[in-house]
Amino acid sequence: MAITVRRRRTMHPITHYWGLVKDMDDRQKLQLVTMLVESVKPAKAEAKKKLNACDYAGIWSDEEYMDAEELAKEIHDARCYNPKRDEFLEKYFTEP
Repeated sequence: MAITVRRRRTMHPITHYWGLVKDMDDRQKLQLVTMLVESVKPAKAEAKKKLNACDYAGIWSDEEYMDAEELAKEIHDARCYNPKRDEFLEKYFTEP
């Protein structure tokens, strides 16, 4: 039993896999080889296309469109003002 365990540990992985595939027919072996070769090929780098403004035409919805003035008002109205902040700044950051 100890000899069998030692052989398993020293057996090369390729030898193990060859034992699995050596009895396959040639068609299956060729298919396996093709799959293995494809798995190690580097991924094809896609050519990077330089983008321009035309590439973005029509991707925004016009249903939620608002003028710049409306947007500025929305942002201004959404601001939170904390009067305690001014007290804090005056207390700790003004010169005596």
